[in-house]
Amino acid sequence: MNRRIAFVSIIVAAAAQPALAQQDAEVAATAVRRASGAPARAWEFGVGLGYSQGVGDIGGNSPTLTDLTHGGGEVQLNVGYRIDPHWLVGLYGTAGKYSLGSLTPDGSDVWSATAGVQANYHLLPDQQWDPWIGLGGGWRGHWISKPAGTDVRHGLDLARVQVGVDYRVSPEFSVSPYVGASATMFLSQELAQQGSFSNISDPNVNFFFFGGVMGRFDLFGQTAQDTRVASN
Repeated sequence: MNRRIAFVSIIVAAAAQPALAQQDAEVAATAVRRASGAPARAWEFGVGLGYSQGVGDIGGNSPTLTDLTHGGGEVQLNVGYRIDPHWLVGLYGTAGKYSLGSLTPDGSDVWSATAGVQANYHLLPDQQWDPWIGLGGGWRGHWISKPAGTDVRHGLDLARVQVGVDYRVSPEFSVSPYVGASATMFLSQELAQQGSFSNISDPNVNFFFFGGVMGRFDLFGQTAQDTRVASN
């Protein structure tokens, strides 16, 4: 009797091993899907840190951007709504501090800031590596604080293009290296020796190039898998 019980136990254990192995594989696969799940119907917040450089002629009698400023550090903030795994719409803002150009006196500080709207499209939202492209536009301000006073310029980011790749650490967080460029036109200015703003005559299109690394946080939403399960 004992031998029969032992034999039956061995058969049951052998039969159960494939089922247990399959269950472990399903659990592991579920964990991978959850780690790389694409967000949907979520609010996305992004914080980036990188480098920026402006080039080109401002227009009128102004020196070029490279005469006034050289490259510097830039902080980027984004907030948007992830409509579905592919599309995000929202707002962006940047602030940068630049080094001095050859025509800017020592002891000066150079700042630039932007704000506008943007849309991002994600090519492979269900994958852990997800390339994306963004297009936006808005306002740009530029300040040169000199010992004799401050030069202020305002204009438009006519078109702002970014590309990057999200590495999704979890459904709620990803890390994304990015590069981009904006076509900018300054329209008005108030120089240190002036008392009011005036239009820039014959304004030209300038370009700001930038790149860095961004952290993205997707909150208060669902993953693509959750959305599909809910719809079924």
